[in-house]
Amino acid sequence: MEKKDIFDTEISVYNGVRDVYGTTCKLRAFLFDKKHVSEIEQLRLLATKEERNEIKKKLPQACISGIFSPTRKSDNLVRHSGLLCVDIDRQDNLHIDNWDKVKQELSKLPQIAYISLSVSGNGYFVIIPLRYPDYHKGQFEQLKRDFARCGLVIDHACGDITRMRCLSYDVEPYINTDAIPYGGYYVEPRPMVNYHYTNNNDTLDKVARCCEQIETNHIDITGDYQSWFTVGCALASLGENGRPFFHICSKQNQEYRYNECEKKFNNLLRTIKNIGIGSFFEICKDYGITPFKDDS
Repeated sequence: MEKKDIFDTEISVYNGVRDVYGTTCKLRAFLFDKKHVSEIEQLRLLATKEERNEIKKKLPQACISGIFSPTRKSDNLVRHSGLLCVDIDRQDNLHIDNWDKVKQELSKLPQIAYISLSVSGNGYFVIIPLRYPDYHKGQFEQLKRDFARCGLVIDHACGDITRMRCLSYDVEPYINTDAIPYGGYYVEPRPMVNYHYTNNNDTLDKVARCCEQIETNHIDITGDYQSWFTVGCALASLGENGRPFFHICSKQNQEYRYNECEKKFNNLLRTIKNIGIGSFFEICKDYGITPFKDDS
């Protein structure tokens, strides 16, 4: 099977930042467009960011990570391009003395397909193919950490799948049609739970024993939203002590998302007062989960 050239990938492009609907074109057509070179050169001569932004807003823009329709919103993603574009700005990396060698050093990384001067000429933008584009945010988060280990700070806003890239120009861009898809993926650290309390709190000990069984046997007691909500309410009655247990129960479900779970528990701590921990034990009982060490 013939290998696809990633520069033939279709992306959404826009006629300036005020273009709402945009159109599509191949990545190579956008990156190698020379019709606006004089405007970009003029922009790079301007003294202030405000002046540069006035020209920048009128230049063609692109969403490197995919095609959006009818408008540029994450909910309107039609197809991910399999690519991620990150910015490495000079102002964020003032600790680097040999800035002129940054492109040369980046070009040694086999996962990088393209490197170019940014439109201002004060930084670089880098295009990287992704191995797991359906997990765009997780891949970006790990990429951010990998760059940091190399001493480079990338713009955190680049994790936004809808982020627009302004047309730029580089006399000698780095091009690698054989770039290897980046496989890094960041997973939120698992909440640490002490299953054996030493504060003589009998209720917490019982909850801990139930959650130990839930995690060990991968029992999902939050199969629908109402169950998840009730479990959360019951555990929120324990205050912050209930938070790690809510994560344990929630993550047995394939829809578990760490940040969503955190947000829900924060909300329950503030608003729910009429559901106690007894409801948690009742739900556990339905699944054959008991807080007692010997239920015979």
